[in-house]
Amino acid sequence: MAHRTPDERRWLHDLETARFGVWDLDPQLDSVHYAPPWKARLGFPRLHAADGTSFWRCRVHPADLDGMLGALRAHLDGDADSYTMRFRLRSNGSGYRTMISRGRVIERGARGEALRMVGTMADLTPRPLAPVRHGLAAEDPRELPSPSRAPLHAALGLGAATAGADASRLLDQVHDLLDLAQRDLAALR
Repeated sequence: MAHRTPDERRWLHDLETARFGVWDLDPQLDSVHYAPPWKARLGFPRLHAADGTSFWRCRVHPADLDGMLGALRAHLDGDADSYTMRFRLRSNGSGYRTMISRGRVIERGARGEALRMVGTMADLTPRPLAPVRHGLAAEDPRELPSPSRAPLHAALGLGAATAGADASRLLDQVHDLLDLAQRDLAALR
């Protein structure tokens, strides 16, 4: 087994226990990968598949949607250094949960268009999640993902080809976002 730094061990533990949701957004395709344990925690199907951004947008509370989309658009367009937004998200079985989501564009095209953005989402709701008694689509809701010791690209369901030389830079940026998310959760205790 490869030696892991304390930060990598902390990060992997948080991913495996679904304390945070790590996401990887492709704005050009309007698709987003979430870490499978996070999707399972919220009771969503297709744990290892990318989702259309509309799958997640339709779960944002209507009163929070415009603000969330405005903050995201400001960062994607380069008008804000990063994306941070607190909003309510409807889980599959536990009603609305208060989330804080943070992210950064990590790749831009030649014209400055956002090509890739990564981020975290943390559940700030004080009440526990209700167990999901029935699933969506064809996924068996009793099938929970086993803990993974995989790097970020594998945890998000991406192929090894996407890890490449950018993996270190991606991990550095995700570590920064995780530090912020952990501070958010610590402030609630």
